[in-house]
Amino acid sequence: MIVTLFGNLAIGAPVPAPAEQVAEVVVSGRTSTLVRVDVAAVGDVVPDTLAGERPNNTPGFSWYVSRHYAMKTDGGQATARSLLELLEMVYPHYVHLFGGEPAGIETKRMAVVYGSKKHALDKAMKSDGITWDFDGGGITYERRKVSYAYPSGSLTYHQRYIIIHECTHLFQMCLTGACDNTPPWFFEGIADGISSHVYDEARRRITLDVLDKATPNNYLDSGLEELAKHPMTVRAIDRSANVSRGVGFLLANFLRSTPDREQRFRIWRDFIFREPQRTHDQPAVREAREALLGELFGGWDALEADFAAWCKARRATFHYVEWGYEQDRDTLCSYGFAEHGKLSQTDVRLPPGEKAAADPWRLDYAGEPMPETVGPVARGGDEPAIGALLDFRNEPGVGLAGIGLGVKGAGKDSGFLKVLVREGRQLEIDGSDMGGPVTTQLIADDVCKEMAADRGRIGMTVTIGRDILKVTLRAKPLLAVASPECTETYEISEPQRKRLLEMPLTILARGGYHRVTPFFDEGLRAGADPSAPAPPGRWRNPGDKQLESLYRTWHALGPDVPQSVERLRIRMLKAADASPAAQREAVRAFNAAAAELIADVQLCGANADAIAVAVEALRGANVARLGLRPNE
Repeated sequence: MIVTLFGNLAIGAPVPAPAEQVAEVVVSGRTSTLVRVDVAAVGDVVPDTLAGERPNNTPGFSWYVSRHYAMKTDGGQATARSLLELLEMVYPHYVHLFGGEPAGIETKRMAVVYGSKKHALDKAMKSDGITWDFDGGGITYERRKVSYAYPSGSLTYHQRYIIIHECTHLFQMCLTGACDNTPPWFFEGIADGISSHVYDEARRRITLDVLDKATPNNYLDSGLEELAKHPMTVRAIDRSANVSRGVGFLLANFLRSTPDREQRFRIWRDFIFREPQRTHDQPAVREAREALLGELFGGWDALEADFAAWCKARRATFHYVEWGYEQDRDTLCSYGFAEHGKLSQTDVRLPPGEKAAADPWRLDYAGEPMPETVGPVARGGDEPAIGALLDFRNEPGVGLAGIGLGVKGAGKDSGFLKVLVREGRQLEIDGSDMGGPVTTQLIADDVCKEMAADRGRIGMTVTIGRDILKVTLRAKPLLAVASPECTETYEISEPQRKRLLEMPLTILARGGYHRVTPFFDEGLRAGADPSAPAPPGRWRNPGDKQLESLYRTWHALGPDVPQSVERLRIRMLKAADASPAAQREAVRAFNAAAAELIADVQLCGANADAIAVAVEALRGANVARLGLRPNE
């Protein structure tokens, strides 16, 4: 949320220089792993920030600084440190998303105000001359360049999401001067995009720009549902002042969904950044950005068709139904206390009978290795199998957790067959929703002992046979030599089997903070090591900037672009999402040809201004963002 507001605020005093503080993270594509972030408490000394109007002190609040951020909070040192570490982990990805760093960031910081409660944030805002009652957990004020947030709700994921989202607006304002010169789908869509994340608590690692993950807000799910109910064209989305967040999220992701689209999107992004004093809804501004968008993406007919086809090919893996789950890497962490005795429920739209197929947009983050207590699992085939690791470590011996199959109906009115481990000692299979019995079996003593020794963890594998459902529970051998296991079978009819094969699955829990790690597509998510350093971005491409310079040259010169530039642009584009070896070879080819490319551009016959832009782009100085276009 962004609001335009002006006022007079106090002037601060010097604090430790940004260069004196370490902000070290390992960047690996869209992932950051924390190494070291220095945080200094500076009390009531107001740091020098990039805010258009400096925040004041607030009674009960203190200032803390990291290398790129200054935070005023009443949450104490632990809160300040955790949030500033988070923001420093995200910072390199902001730079990649927006194409540069704010001017002055070497000596000043970006300003964030964080209240421990809504009333505390209200107090801090009033001390800054702001009176505003808003829904949600954060707001960033247009032109003032300060983000305000508080921990609305109890989900840790959502609290991280809010501050990452608001600081995306803050970064855009500090870099370009404004957000309201860009259309709502853009500034909300890219903020929702980068803040849609998966966190790995044990490794202090975050993966950003995740399209398909479990926790709400799940904008892939809501966006696809919205477009199914109310189809919208790209032009309609661009002109809408009230476009839904999910639809904006989809358009922002689509425009960066291939290396080619991402490079074209950057040219368009920098064009609309040129004039921060002009608002996005002015007719001349809208007409200019729409003309360029159509030009860059092959014409409006092609753009509309490509967007519709991309959305049609997407499917959200997860659908939130009933309160509530966190997500820690692949694990869903249940809050387990839904109202009226209901089960916490998140559906998984991967029918067991459907053959698994690799999709880079499905579950697009690093997955957990499947433990020996689960599996083998495989969807499709004559007897598909799915599995989960159930973890009762937080509250052993209470509540229940498991999976459901054959989900039928919508949302909270849906029904399904339940396979549950209850109180750590009983397996329950409840097929009453599909006309079957409820069966219970005590878990074998040796399994229970190993489960307790392994901090309350037990593996579950469910196999759908021709006429039976087979459930195997297996514990990790810590006290024994081999994995102890027990098995229960459950008779199913042909219609019941058909439902179990064709309908979605669901994750279930109740009565405790239990953890469920599902395993449905074994071997389909092998990807790059998120701990290995790699250039930022989905493609992990070391030639990203070189490819960008070729696209900017291509755009600046239009039909006069030399063939040498075009040949190398196509080669580097093909390598962008290829193997690391192919990417490195393309970079070597660029470096070897750079002098020749510049010479060819200087003799290409285009107008002098366009040639100047192209030459500077090839030399790596990103002046093409100044906005020169062919024949200008």
